[in-house]
Amino acid sequence: FLCLVGFVHETYHELLSPSERLWFDAFQQASTPAQCLYVRLLGRRSDVFRQSKLQYAEIPDIETAAQELCALGLIAREAPESLEVLCEKFTKQELQRLSVTAVAKQVSRPQLLEHLLQQESKTQTRALQQADQWLTVIGQREYAIFSLCFFGNAYQDASEFVLRDLGIVQYENYTIDQSSRAFQCRSQLDKHIQLLDCKNALDQIDPSEPDELLALIDKLPNTNEGDEPLKRRTDRIRNSIARQLERLNQAENALSVYRLSDHHPCRERQVRLLHKMDRFDEAMRLCKAIQAKPYSDEEAQFVRIFMPKLAKSLNLPSKREKTFKPESHKLTLSKTDHRVEFITQDFYKQFGDCFYVENTLFNAVFGLFIWDILFLNLPGVFYNPFQSAPVDFYHSEFSKNRKTQLQERFAELQDPLKFSARVWENFESKANLSNPLVNWAYLSEALLSKALLRIPAQHWHVIFERMLSDLRSHTNGFPDLILFPSDGGYELLEVKGPGDALQKNQRRWMAFFSLHRIPCRVIHVRWAQEGQLSEST
Repeated sequence: FLCLVGFVHETYHELLSPSERLWFDAFQQASTPAQCLYVRLLGRRSDVFRQSKLQYAEIPDIETAAQELCALGLIAREAPESLEVLCEKFTKQELQRLSVTAVAKQVSRPQLLEHLLQQESKTQTRALQQADQWLTVIGQREYAIFSLCFFGNAYQDASEFVLRDLGIVQYENYTIDQSSRAFQCRSQLDKHIQLLDCKNALDQIDPSEPDELLALIDKLPNTNEGDEPLKRRTDRIRNSIARQLERLNQAENALSVYRLSDHHPCRERQVRLLHKMDRFDEAMRLCKAIQAKPYSDEEAQFVRIFMPKLAKSLNLPSKREKTFKPESHKLTLSKTDHRVEFITQDFYKQFGDCFYVENTLFNAVFGLFIWDILFLNLPGVFYNPFQSAPVDFYHSEFSKNRKTQLQERFAELQDPLKFSARVWENFESKANLSNPLVNWAYLSEALLSKALLRIPAQHWHVIFERMLSDLRSHTNGFPDLILFPSDGGYELLEVKGPGDALQKNQRRWMAFFSLHRIPCRVIHVRWAQEGQLSEST
């Protein structure tokens, strides 16, 4: 806590409001026991506490610490006015004892609460207020703003310190200073606070009420000033609200909200809605716009599949694109309690070394290969010491901002020994450090040795290039297994159990593998009758 608020006070001092600075100053004036109590309470979900229920080994005198925090304006000691809030703080047995009217012992807690709340009795409220001393934390919003400044986002919190100190997660070292802070001016910070308020409001409103959803759209921050993280996060909320409006049969409202967004799947959803509303010409114009400049391979694939259906609705001639069919085999195995992928892995071990890799092998080797580029100290990409990746990692800016370094690094793939040496060096020197591409639990020396020896450099090259073109989409969808046959080479195996089918991203990878002659096939597993094992095309 001291590290977090101290860093923000120093780094963002001129951006902080008077109330935020006063909050920090008040905390600094508190004694260590009082600070400990405040941090304890601030870290809990509630903001109202019964003093008799507070007991912490590091705080010898709760009463003295509470008095001090009250004098500094960091807690209030008045009892809550709300009967509902008061009831939440007592056990069923306590509520029965403190009830001003007789209550049967066998009633459930929900029934007891309903009974007490229906009365709306001032006498009952007073009885609960006087049953204990009360502490209400002040400053949650200020702390939320300090936390937002420190992490640069709303999904990380102080638990990151705990995970690091316990050694559960370890991070790479990179420079963090005032030049790399997340927010450069107060207006930018205010917009992210505004977005955070809207996100919290989204969790509170009634999702079945279109008016409440649309009212929230109007409260979202303006995103036309080049703040890409703000734009992405705001569009995510817009897409979520628009999708809910669809479910409520609010097609026109959903369309209007999707049109405010520039992130997938906003255009795909618009096309589907327009087609459903028989507005085929509008849908076709949008499909052509997507064809000309798709946001992603996923969006481009959608248009290829949907266009024939749309052309049919417009009575236009269309040529249905031939669906790619990967090489596949049927395999009959005995069912056990293990996952189908592991049962299949055991079967193929008779032909050579077979590893379960799914999305781990190619990601990990790529992460090891470009490790230093991934953690390159560029302005504005590292905000806090708990980042597994720069903030632009999953976006097009990542490769654009590091174009020269990546081009030079990819040239090393022409020399398999240099490529292999770099991967091994980082495998050994960066062990267990957090990297968005490297899952250390699935990366063994045996697997890495086989992969670097058997997989041609050209295959690594084209796979890495495709991954780099869309790191969010292209770091998943890889086959489950890799087989290194005893007589050399390698083969990727995607395992599908009974009733399971290929996902769209898996089909895209397999079409890519086929284009570049990367060996891959789908294994369709069915369960055998006793004693029946077989493999067939």
